[in-house]
Amino acid sequence: MQCAKSALAARFVRSLDVVLFCLLASSLAAQAPAASSLKPIPPRIDKKILIIPESVVLEEWPHTLKVVHEPPDLKLLNPGQCVRVGISATGDDRDTYLEKSQLSFRVEFAGQTQSHPLAPLAGIKQIGPGGVDVIAQVMAAAHVKDEFPKIHSIGASTDNWCVPADAQDGTAVIDAEVETPGGHEKLARAKIQIESFETGSKRSFKNDEEIEAFLMGYHYQPNPARLFPALQFFAADEKWRSQTGSLETTAATFGAALKVNPAAAKDFMDRLSKQSGFTRAFGLLTLLNSGFDIEPVLNTMSEEDRQKFARHPVIPDPFDLTHVEDIGTRLDMLWSIFMSTGQFAPIQKIASTLAWRPDWEAFDKARESANPPKEWTPAIGRAVGYGAAGWALGSFQRTDPLAADYIDFLIASPDAPDAVRTELKGLLTNPAFKQQGEK
Repeated sequence: MQCAKSALAARFVRSLDVVLFCLLASSLAAQAPAASSLKPIPPRIDKKILIIPESVVLEEWPHTLKVVHEPPDLKLLNPGQCVRVGISATGDDRDTYLEKSQLSFRVEFAGQTQSHPLAPLAGIKQIGPGGVDVIAQVMAAAHVKDEFPKIHSIGASTDNWCVPADAQDGTAVIDAEVETPGGHEKLARAKIQIESFETGSKRSFKNDEEIEAFLMGYHYQPNPARLFPALQFFAADEKWRSQTGSLETTAATFGAALKVNPAAAKDFMDRLSKQSGFTRAFGLLTLLNSGFDIEPVLNTMSEEDRQKFARHPVIPDPFDLTHVEDIGTRLDMLWSIFMSTGQFAPIQKIASTLAWRPDWEAFDKARESANPPKEWTPAIGRAVGYGAAGWALGSFQRTDPLAADYIDFLIASPDAPDAVRTELKGLLTNPAFKQQGEK
């Protein structure tokens, strides 16, 4: 996965924040009072509300530990997307404070108002590395100006709001109120841009860098209205689509993104019906592989075109790793699904290949022998898969906060095989997971 080192590497530097926190705490600890003498910091709710993808609450948080990286605060939505309203709390005992709080919110869009009464929060997570509360208090005691992000916890609303499937361009206005142990508070109004499929489909991609950033960051800022121009970009790039595994991974990317938004899939299919050639054929294959009924478009095609499409290639199931003859492609497809949806299952499946370490050790020993293997075998396929999966997991652990949270969860999970947990702990130190030329 070459793309794992590109756009996201520059965007996410949370691990550096941890190092800076620890270094600063160490230098200040000697001059600061003992932790037991520090004054308590009363919990409080931040006035700013967050617009969180519903998938964060339903899919991501159940597969993460108590402490996570901060979820995205969305600024743009397309039809069919659903969100939760999030609130942030700081201070001591902030989790308990959130647990005893209730949130209500109201959404105004396109002349319609949708109100949600007070209800307990659906989920609560601490944001940032563990133990930093102590560091924050040490900094305060030493009169050091806090230039780091505030240590806080986030809670998400029980109810959601979904953009109507037929929504046009506009602005949604969200007002929220919270009932806390400290009283009733009205929070700051939030506005979020709503972009129609028609508008989003007109925003084409200028170059490889732009579309790579779009695809790599999709699970943080889903923008299904731009999937169709992404398909057109791919269809026009013969060099890209001729690369080994490119068809399969691109189909997995688009298919997974459309599968979680039926409104986007319907619009995508409607646009395909007006296309021809590779764009239409590959778009239909993507939808078919994701379980959509493509008969409405097939019925608009000539008999000759339908016969051509009937000879389409079969896209492999990336979750079926009993076939290792194309292990690289299947792993890349799993990464594509993760980047499109932020789902846990692809990461879990990729991590399962780390149990293939015995195959890698046997292969590594054999290739250094006087009689190295000359023919491919399933065992060699598993050895290659082990090395590729370990390298990619380590790369994403360094650059993608959500992947890092999932990996931490797997390491701590009693349901994960011991062999897999052991390998995950050594992602950044295992020499088998380094590419040629890496130190």
